[in-house]
Amino acid sequence: MHADAVDALRQRLAARFRDLQDDHGLSGKQIEARTRYDRKNVSQVRNGGRLPARHVLQAYDELFGCGTELTDLGDRIRAADQAERLRGLSARASIPAEDTPNAGPSDGADRREFVELGALTVAAGLAAEVSRRVASADPDPLTLDELDEHLDQIGSSYTSTPHATLTPLIVAGWRDAERLLDSRLSARVRTRVTTMAGLFSFYGGRLAFNLGDDAAARRFASLAELYARDVNDPLLSGSVATLKTSIAYYTGRHTAAAEIAAQARIGAHPYLRARLAAYEARARAAAGQHDQARQALRDMQDSVWLGEPMVGTEPFGEELIHCFLAVVSGRLGDGEYAEPHARRSLAILQTTGGGYEDIGGTYNALAQAFLRRAQPDPEQAADAASRALAVLDGRPTRTVIQRSGQIWQELGARWDGQRAVVELGERLQAHRRALPAGTGSGA
Repeated sequence: MHADAVDALRQRLAARFRDLQDDHGLSGKQIEARTRYDRKNVSQVRNGGRLPARHVLQAYDELFGCGTELTDLGDRIRAADQAERLRGLSARASIPAEDTPNAGPSDGADRREFVELGALTVAAGLAAEVSRRVASADPDPLTLDELDEHLDQIGSSYTSTPHATLTPLIVAGWRDAERLLDSRLSARVRTRVTTMAGLFSFYGGRLAFNLGDDAAARRFASLAELYARDVNDPLLSGSVATLKTSIAYYTGRHTAAAEIAAQARIGAHPYLRARLAAYEARARAAAGQHDQARQALRDMQDSVWLGEPMVGTEPFGEELIHCFLAVVSGRLGDGEYAEPHARRSLAILQTTGGGYEDIGGTYNALAQAFLRRAQPDPEQAADAASRALAVLDGRPTRTVIQRSGQIWQELGARWDGQRAVVELGERLQAHRRALPAGTGSGA
């Protein structure tokens, strides 16, 4: 394929992208906001300039709903570029007949051998040059180590650090990783940076979810999933699944949440098996699939990770086992069984200095236990839900606020006039207003 054919493909991609962008009425800034990729990529594609990375085109395909059209065109352009470079190599290695004055019809075999050797010499020189460029293009190892340190810092402190503090760390880390991916990297370093970009995207989605911005959470989750596929990382893929099932659960799509977790459990990294089983059990119980919920709880208890903490989500140990036994048992209507597990979870959290989201979630599980028993105790339930909100202490968190809202609604349906219920409602409204993205009581 000649250079004019490559240019034709570039212009075809540019024209198609312009049509899609115009059809959707999106500016470069809006596309950047929706895909989280620099708007410079939009300008490059529109004008037939530098081809963005493959996962950028995949994100544009998803945004415009055009299947793999843009990605396929990008692949064709890359293949055509490669063919053109190889054609150039062959041309540089060729030696015209007039440059070999003693050659005649009888020594054609010798000349072909000479030409082939010349081609290898030229190619070897170019290979050495490319090798030097690749080696020198890799970022300073210190830069990569710093990104790893940022990920470790985010992972180890996520449940105890205010979201406003985490946001700049996550956004800056993702942008730094993406800038590196836009440059030439060795395969080893590209894999490492792609994994980092995926983890930053996962944390970005998790943060958006915690703040009640489900649209942003889904976009980050989709992006993290693309990174995970690029490097075939089961730990990252499983972490993304925990986010996707949580989004489905907290938006009331309980059956979908259960299926996402169940599917992810197949071949899941051992570090995530217990968490995914717990999330499936929670969703099955909410969907009224009680037998499946109990089986998932048993699977959760059989799958606890006993090794060192890993990136992505927190270790799923004894505290979370008790927490989810309380959450799911309460959902199944067995408050008497749920209460001691909720109290045990709280005791462990208080001893270990657990995060505010975990403590708030367990207080809500305790509140639910007080309601789902033979003799409900609305005052204690309201008090426990109020404690869940109080522990946030200016750190608005969607999961805690939404679940407290559900407890309040259940209380209001039967004990509307009780002072504790009224006070819980007043606290709840203040916390709902504090969520940056805003969220209702949910499902």
